[in-house]
Amino acid sequence: MRTSVYFGVLLTFLGLMSCSSQRKLETDPPFTVERPTVEYWVGGREESGTQMRFEARWNPRNPSEITLDSLYFRGRVMKAEPKETETGFLITGTYIENMPKTDIIMHADPRQEVGNQPPKPLNKSKAFPFDLLPDEAVISYLAGNAEKKQYYKIKGVVEKQGRISPGRTKN
Repeated sequence: MRTSVYFGVLLTFLGLMSCSSQRKLETDPPFTVERPTVEYWVGGREESGTQMRFEARWNPRNPSEITLDSLYFRGRVMKAEPKETETGFLITGTYIENMPKTDIIMHADPRQEVGNQPPKPLNKSKAFPFDLLPDEAVISYLAGNAEKKQYYKIKGVVEKQGRISPGRTKN
């Protein structure tokens, strides 16, 4: 009986210790992020695909000491890219999902349809590492000479009106 109690306490202690290896969010990063927005584009043709573009003002204390890595937003992981503009720095992240068009043979004789491929399942990539609301994003970065990534949560992402690119006219 006593051994099982000690064993239970040991398992609980080990479980609590493993929680410390999870990604921790920084509360005071060496930069500020303002006016985060997201905008979606949809191509006018089926094979054009869709695009999601994240953009925010980025005000680093010392830009040369920060290396942006990734942007986590709405279940997607994008490369976080800093961009210097006339009005300051921006962080951008773009996610493009192409939808390739496949030819399907429809024929009265089922033997003619042998080459058709079944639809591919949706990508089930690695589990998304953060539990975020729809208006939240996380930026991963390296500060100074640090070798360990740090994470900062951005709140209040505003969704802009989506765009639909026109397709070619049918002749």
